[in-house]
Amino acid sequence: MSYLVLARKHRPGTFSEVVGQEHITQTLAGAIAAGRVAHAFCFTGPRGVGKTSVARILAKALNCEQGPTGQPCGQCSHCREIEEGRAVDVQEIDAASNSRVEDVRELREAIRYRPQAARFRVTILDEVHMLSKAAFNALLKTLEEPPEHAVFILATTDVHKVPLTILSRCQRYDFRRLPPKTLAAHLGAVMAGEGWALSPESLALMAREADGSIRDSLSLLDQVLSAGRQDLSHQEVVELLGLVDRELVAASAQAVLAGDAGRVLDLVAQVYAAGGEMQAFYGALQEHFRNLAAAKAAPAGVDLFGLTDEEIADLRAQAGTASAETLHEIFDVLARAEELFRRASQPRLVMEMTLLKLCQVRPVLSLEEVIERLGQAAGQAGPGGEAPASQPAPVAPATPGTAPAPPATPRPAPTAPPAPAAAAPAPGRTAAPGPRAMPPAAEALRQLLDYASRGEPLLAATLGRGQAGLQEGALVIELQANGLAASVCTPENQAKLCALAAELWGGAPAVVLRAVAQEPPAAGEDRQAELKAVSGLAEHPAVLEAVEVFEAQVVALNPAK
Repeated sequence: MSYLVLARKHRPGTFSEVVGQEHITQTLAGAIAAGRVAHAFCFTGPRGVGKTSVARILAKALNCEQGPTGQPCGQCSHCREIEEGRAVDVQEIDAASNSRVEDVRELREAIRYRPQAARFRVTILDEVHMLSKAAFNALLKTLEEPPEHAVFILATTDVHKVPLTILSRCQRYDFRRLPPKTLAAHLGAVMAGEGWALSPESLALMAREADGSIRDSLSLLDQVLSAGRQDLSHQEVVELLGLVDRELVAASAQAVLAGDAGRVLDLVAQVYAAGGEMQAFYGALQEHFRNLAAAKAAPAGVDLFGLTDEEIADLRAQAGTASAETLHEIFDVLARAEELFRRASQPRLVMEMTLLKLCQVRPVLSLEEVIERLGQAAGQAGPGGEAPASQPAPVAPATPGTAPAPPATPRPAPTAPPAPAAAAPAPGRTAAPGPRAMPPAAEALRQLLDYASRGEPLLAATLGRGQAGLQEGALVIELQANGLAASVCTPENQAKLCALAAELWGGAPAVVLRAVAQEPPAAGEDRQAELKAVSGLAEHPAVLEAVEVFEAQVVALNPAK
């Protein structure tokens, strides 16, 4: 065929023509000029970024009639033969189809002979990671000590599959993906050379779809130019390349943010009717919400993923309708649904249900908005910074000989007059608004331990084993005498409990800790005590909850042995 595709027609012929890999081309040109050319190189990087092209340029630079030189002439017989792929002394081998150890042995035998016409015998092993383990082992010795006329150039897209014993014998050069703006500028230059013109949006679209590969971008451009028209619109370029319509993606995102389920289903139907792949549509939607979150967070003037200024402006306008937290939540839902798309036999159903779920995502308030609303609520509150509805009902102060009735259990209060609490409320607790009567002993112990567990959880857990009683207005907590009780029943802990009781009930209630020795029960009484202890377990809240959860019934109550 007479037609030469753009990826081959515009293949670089010198180091200066290589796009986006200056860190490599300048180093290689400098090494040639200084006479410090290694005998083995390893070029690694993504597909279509120039690894094989740079390998051929290096072969020309070493064998040019005017060299070795960092700028091969491209006109001599050696340069032309290498350019056309017919040089006898420059061998390009596809390692994927020549991966056997026998192939490497043949290469090892051929490399011993001096070049027929050129200065160096150059061997380019493309996709070298496809060699078998035995083939790599057969190459080791030759790669470490090759003949002085031999140069090896290994190229791979997966350097991690190349044994370290091979890599340690090579100079490694990492090729990088090209930024979208660099690719778009290169495509524009190619278009100008071909006498064509496309909109900047179309060039930017092809640059993004190429994913950093200059060869892929030129292949996409070739496909567009095959239409043979100079007046292609951006929408026609999208249809020619079979890509997802970005306007449909943006409209779907807007419908999700608005919670418009009907609009979402209609847009999915449009994508399906147009022959679009649901997985591609899902990926484009996920990328769009990533772009929205980035546009929301990034300051103005920052380059966002190679997008044009007009596209960035549209993103910022749409991102302004939602909080960053909402965008993050939507992206998380899409990310969790990714595995469903891979396994789904009907991706459209998964797409529709995922978008319907996203329509139910409620706007998430940012921390600043929460603080602002709390401040507004505090400004509308009553005196003291609290809303009137949240203030406790006032309690009449007790007088000598009489006591106010507590809210829950009306019992006579201690005859001692209440006094203001001396201890300040601990962090995280709310002190009682005024002195209250101490409830009965068991209830008082429960309230005190629940209150103390917020700041003294270990002390509260230990005292939960004790027995409580009221003696002369004081709450007495008795523990069975042992080493643990001796460490708990201390003046310091007693003072803490008194302070907590003052915070809880007001006044100056007394709390006494005692360690008492239990008398051994009489014969037969221990069994009765055990049965009495377990008789009420059937009505314990934990037992009732377990019966309800597991739909069970209590068969028997047996004391622990």
